[in-house]
Amino acid sequence: MNKIAAFGIIATLALSVNAAQNDLLIMFSTKGTDTYADNSEVLDKECYALVWDEDGAPFTVAADGTTTGGEIVLAAPVAKNGRCPKVLFEVDAGRVKAKYADGGSWKVYLLDTRRFGADGTTLAPLKDGKPTLVNAAGVVGDASVTLSSGAPSSVFVEPATATATESALPAGFDKQPKIARIDVVGEQVFVTVENTVPYLAYDLSEGGTPDDVSKKLNDPRTGGDDGTVILVAPKKDGGAFFRINRN
Repeated sequence: MNKIAAFGIIATLALSVNAAQNDLLIMFSTKGTDTYADNSEVLDKECYALVWDEDGAPFTVAADGTTTGGEIVLAAPVAKNGRCPKVLFEVDAGRVKAKYADGGSWKVYLLDTRRFGADGTTLAPLKDGKPTLVNAAGVVGDASVTLSSGAPSSVFVEPATATATESALPAGFDKQPKIARIDVVGEQVFVTVENTVPYLAYDLSEGGTPDDVSKKLNDPRTGGDDGTVILVAPKKDGGAFFRINRN
């Protein structure tokens, strides 16, 4: 299970009368070092998401990047050297009035968009500016923005540790992975898994009996675009039983 912990968020959100048409200016950054829950440093170009969180509806991010209870207004793949550099985002005043004036608050999330492959770890690309794969999302700072005229107003969030939440499965999800074949090659067992999706990471658990398949291998692979992924485990004397897990 991948989760995110992020440290040292400082978010500045301001309404400026100097922006065109009183547009909303939102500035955010982190002090670092920001990490995933496995304590590894956030990869360069990892995404920080500026979120409009609707009141009364818990915000959740699904594994395929879809959301409920709010909207990812900006996904910024800007992580560098374990932190989010200063990002300034302008929201059109008309859009603010129509969608974001009442009944919600602005928040900054760190997304875990890692893809795990046999050749290493990469980051999933954005599509139309939105994430396509989210293992987990952790809120790293939040503040309400008061829409008013006059001098700019700012809210600063003190350094904090983010609460990490594993991404939900998309609505209507029914793709259950299944083992298609098992091949023993030398000292390795290659488990071919079908019916996977490219926005979830899969791992194996093993055990000596069908009732005791509990040891997680912690060597995940993200589902292939063709629905197939191969998971690898060390060969055990006497054999082993396997179960497929979402990582």
